[in-house]
Amino acid sequence: MKKKILFSTMLGISVMALAQVQAVWTSTCGVRHYTTFPDNYTYNQMANTIADINYGECGTRPNVTINP
Repeated sequence: MKKKILFSTMLGISVMALAQVQAVWTSTCGVRHYTTFPDNYTYNQMANTIADINYGECGTRPNVTINP
């Protein structure tokens, strides 16, 4: 059974001084991540990257929702 997890645990996406965006999130395995993206990434690209990282780590591809 494939888990559908809503990633509303995104605690924040903030713009850093070096034109980067940092996302703080928790994988379905319970591991906390601090991921940095280039400033020109779209929310869709960030969500896909987070889903890919989670899949590689936990074996499930969740639905990622970003709350800016």
